[in-house]
Amino acid sequence: MKEKFDYILQVFRSLYHFGELVPDITYGGDRRGRIHIRQGDTRSLETNQHIDIRETQVIWKPWLGESIPFFFDSSDSDLFVENEGNWDIRFDLIASSFFLLSGWQEYFSETLDQYGRFQYSSSVQYRLGFTRLPVVNYYFDILRTVVEKAYGCSLAPVLQEKQNRFTVCLTHDIDTCETAWLEGSFAALKKKDFFTPVRLVLKKIFNRDAWFNFAEILALEQSFGATSTFFFLPTRHKNMGIKNADYDIRRPKFKPVFKMIQEHGGEVGLHGSIGSSTNPDALRVEFSTFPEPVKSNRFHFLLYDSKVTLKILEETRFQIDSSMGFAEHFGFRNSFCLPFRPYDIAGNRALDFYEIPLNLMDGTLQKYMNLSPEQSFDEVLKLLHEVEKFGGVLTVLWHNTHFSAYKYPGWKELYEKILTHCKKEQAGMLGCSEVLKKFLND
Repeated sequence: MKEKFDYILQVFRSLYHFGELVPDITYGGDRRGRIHIRQGDTRSLETNQHIDIRETQVIWKPWLGESIPFFFDSSDSDLFVENEGNWDIRFDLIASSFFLLSGWQEYFSETLDQYGRFQYSSSVQYRLGFTRLPVVNYYFDILRTVVEKAYGCSLAPVLQEKQNRFTVCLTHDIDTCETAWLEGSFAALKKKDFFTPVRLVLKKIFNRDAWFNFAEILALEQSFGATSTFFFLPTRHKNMGIKNADYDIRRPKFKPVFKMIQEHGGEVGLHGSIGSSTNPDALRVEFSTFPEPVKSNRFHFLLYDSKVTLKILEETRFQIDSSMGFAEHFGFRNSFCLPFRPYDIAGNRALDFYEIPLNLMDGTLQKYMNLSPEQSFDEVLKLLHEVEKFGGVLTVLWHNTHFSAYKYPGWKELYEKILTHCKKEQAGMLGCSEVLKKFLND
């Protein structure tokens, strides 16, 4: 467990301003540290086996007003105790943190959907009902509290400043931007609206498709002092029965779009097409399609295979990925709300890029959960409240199509409502690269 312990401590230390403090923390058999963390039954983690978390095995402990699960302990007690200046954390928050943060459950899962994705319904978050909680941040907050008590210090979150209490990472997946005239017209005709199709077709004739709305999105965000990342698909052809782009980024009309995004302080990223998450050659070709190098990626349809995708991302030299989210439900897939370096389970090491987890997608609310924009806002507020506790990051995906009343009425207004709330609550609103830059204090 040494490599796994070291990894979790590295992630923990990346979250707070420690200054010159190097806390003496030990784990398991080594009890010499000023702070000692008890080790639970971690044989499955040490031997790379599937772990079936059963509710009867979980011990729930209160922290910050919530019940937090611990997975590897056999007896209940106080969370931590002090004895003559030394502190004993009596639950294995190292193993529980590693299990969730590493994606252990999906790495060993054989229950996948028709596209090869790990299913939300198979997750421990779903089965135990804590998808809405960034549980690993709760574990780290327990450890932070003990460090502060042991050393008489105060550790501030690295992203929490006087002007920003938490951060919202704003992103847009550009799946379609040329077919509002078709899809919007079809949606209108189903409502017996015969005027809208005429208007949409006229827009298309004059090369102004209603979903080619990048200037509108940028202007809206600029009014809130926000920037964002736009993920573009470089592939048009279908794969696995799934559509890729309805546009071609090599066309001259996209050069001024990319320039406009960058001039507004935004970022152009790669929306890895269907199949590229498991095909390194395909991803490299897509990476090289852009006129300038891109730093960030998110896979189309959130296709992700943790056995192969992580290494492909590292080999392609991305700095950032933001694909780790459940399509079916909002919340925290890795139970974490800050950037982190993913873990290569087979190689037993941290990888050389950062994941900014995806937490909230318009399509999740609208399509998978069948919520209205009005119903969705209350759920968004709960997620923001969780992130604010830890000075964390909430990553939001709003497709360009959902800024249009054609087919998706009400969703632009919800986005504006979210930004209005975030500005009022002093949140930083940035794209992926800017979030990571701020997190690393570059």
